[in-house]
Amino acid sequence: MKKGILAIISYVIVLAFCGCEEIERVNEELSSELSSMIGSYENEQQMSSEESEPTAEIAEIYYAYHKLDKSEQNLYRELLDALSMMAEKRRVSTLDSEQLDRVFECVLNDHPELFYVEGFQYTEHFFGDTLTGISFEGTYSMTKEEAELALDEIEQSLSECMKEVPLNEDEYSTVKYLYEYLIDNTEYDKDADNNQNIRSVFLGGRSVCQGYAKAMQYMLQKVGIQSFLVTGYTGAERHAWNLVRVNGKYYYLDPTWGDASYSYSGSEGMENAVFLPPINYDYFLVTTNEITRTHSFEDLVELPSCESTEDNYYVREGLYFERYDVQQLENIFDSESVKQEDYVTLKCADTEVYHEMLSAIIEDRQIFGIIKNNEGAISYASNEELCTISFWNIFY
Repeated sequence: MKKGILAIISYVIVLAFCGCEEIERVNEELSSELSSMIGSYENEQQMSSEESEPTAEIAEIYYAYHKLDKSEQNLYRELLDALSMMAEKRRVSTLDSEQLDRVFECVLNDHPELFYVEGFQYTEHFFGDTLTGISFEGTYSMTKEEAELALDEIEQSLSECMKEVPLNEDEYSTVKYLYEYLIDNTEYDKDADNNQNIRSVFLGGRSVCQGYAKAMQYMLQKVGIQSFLVTGYTGAERHAWNLVRVNGKYYYLDPTWGDASYSYSGSEGMENAVFLPPINYDYFLVTTNEITRTHSFEDLVELPSCESTEDNYYVREGLYFERYDVQQLENIFDSESVKQEDYVTLKCADTEVYHEMLSAIIEDRQIFGIIKNNEGAISYASNEELCTISFWNIFY
């Protein structure tokens, strides 16, 4: 631009002091110079675009990428490449800063391994009054060497887990194993360091909802299961959870709400709190209808309507009731797993079944006929919103 301005000034000076033939000659020289400048600029733009445009396709396990249009997918690959390499400022293929922001969020919500990314900054380039390009540069919490070291430590901390994870055609058992591993090895702590990324979970064992959800996503992606970080609100609080594809169908999963340490966090009267098991399955592979009773979504990309209950925990474990069934109840309370845990939660298909179960089991006291070896009181809690009934202190 500065060179172009100098050329125009020279042209004006020549007009004042030269004859017609001289003016024509200078005109030709100036036209040639401007053409050279424009050609050089266009070549620079093309080279920048070629350098920054990755050609590798993105795997199917990354949900958000496959919900973008072709131009957004190209931008996604550019940003992912830049962030993965911690590259310095580079031109990208959009002139829309809002699109840049949205696609950046898609990259982060697809890739929990970018734990070192804090944000980004961009520079707009103009030719006169015309926006001709945008340069993108990530901002990071650590150097490339520090990030590589942290990733090695994360992989080491997960090595035993990955050796034991069940890998078979039934993805339900894989997701359940990783869900339980995450909760068994993490405590909810608002003051945890790096609590917005996976380092807090895998290196510190303490985190908040976004750390839980990204850690769950990271493990699922490592075993080839598609998972996406969903963000939104529960009440007035920001929250994060997962969209997961299991055995070909989509479900929602909230590992934070599955951890009893989350429910107890901030409780002053712990001794008076209702008993909760270490791991809760109320939000393990649930439908859109169930999750939206308590969670509201941010509109980043289109999300599927999750309607299947086939791999819901209560359905798979035989704890789901479509009607009041005494024989099913007897089988549950007579199982070795319930006797060992001395705790069980039952889920009803709807509020009608839920009230029928409560009336028969609690009000009519049929529970004491179903549990043969109980001679005292049984503790229970019910949740109409979730249509669940929990029992503990069953055998003693």
